Amino acid sequence: MKDSRKTALAGLAGATVAVCVAPLAAVAETPGAYEAVGPTVQAVESVEVPGAGCAVVHNVQGTFAFNQDEITPSDDLFNIFGATVESMCSKPTVASAQDNGVASYYVNVGGDIKKAYTVNIAEMGDDAVENVLVCSCATGGALGQAAVVGVPVEKVISVAELEDGVNTFTAVGADGYGVPMPLQYVLDNKAMLVYEMNGGKIAAGTTQLWMPKTVAAYFTRDIVSLRLTKEEAVPTVNTAALDRRGKVEIVNTSDTALFHTGDAITFKGHADDLGAPIVALEVSLDGGETWTLCPTDGATADRWVSWEFTTQVADPGTYELTVRALTDDGVISPIAATTRFTVE
Repeated sequence: MKDSRKTALAGLAGATVAVCVAPLAAVAETPGAYEAVGPTVQAVESVEVPGAGCAVVHNVQGTFAFNQDEITPSDDLFNIFGATVESMCSKPTVASAQDNGVASYYVNVGGDIKKAYTVNIAEMGDDAVENVLVCSCATGGALGQAAVVGVPVEKVISVAELEDGVNTFTAVGADGYGVPMPLQYVLDNKAMLVYEMNGGKIAAGTTQLWMPKTVAAYFTRDIVSLRLTKEEAVPTVNTAALDRRGKVEIVNTSDTALFHTGDAITFKGHADDLGAPIVALEVSLDGGETWTLCPTDGATADRWVSWEFTTQVADPGTYELTVRALTDDGVISPIAATTRFTVE
């Protein structure tokens, strides 16, 4: 943190979150810009909670803004998700029996089709598309968003002559890793074979599977083949664990965050549900006794919500901010984000 007096910080922990409002229409008109909303920041009287160790502010006031365009730097994505796992997150228990291969832009297409074939993704530039997609683990806290370029799976398999009853798609990595998915799900969600992320090549001659609203365990790396098969039962699609619905985080934290009374303190973070839109965040400075609602009007489910909340307090003490997300299907973050900071 460049200026610990201007931006907040402390340890990130699980807790409950408060939400604020920001019309998405204005955000869409200015990509990457935050839309300011909410009342003007004002100092609020605080009181000590006996035995709690923290000062509190009831019905905390402040300004809120959000957008859905913020990108996680590539180096941070690497650090968040690791470099050695087969998918972008932890390795699922289901793996393909496909033989190992050598990752390249050449991808074999086979399975229950009349004739197998090979495509060179590098030669499909006319079919390439750009998108901004979230990468989020189903059972952990890892979360990121990237600008990706790739070829839609639909284009890659468009010349395949499917046998009757083909219902399953599996992207297989060079190490044999692959998780079966319903073919229709892959097509409906516009899955991509991605070869560029945040303006740079993913790796020399390799591709990854990306798609919206899908847990990162399906984001197979170093793809060598796509298999289109006919299975007795259509595979199910794993979704985020119940305790990872409405995932929320505070990102600008510091163990030594110190402010003065009257300082404008800005907290920043992200929220995502991997399926349902985030309709609001809620913030609390009194341990969840009261919550300040910050709507995220117009937010869509295919991207995360990058949020900012700025407030100030009138009295010295140690405070704890708690933030939680609300989804449009009524889920409130089971694990909220909290951070402590000190005001002199």
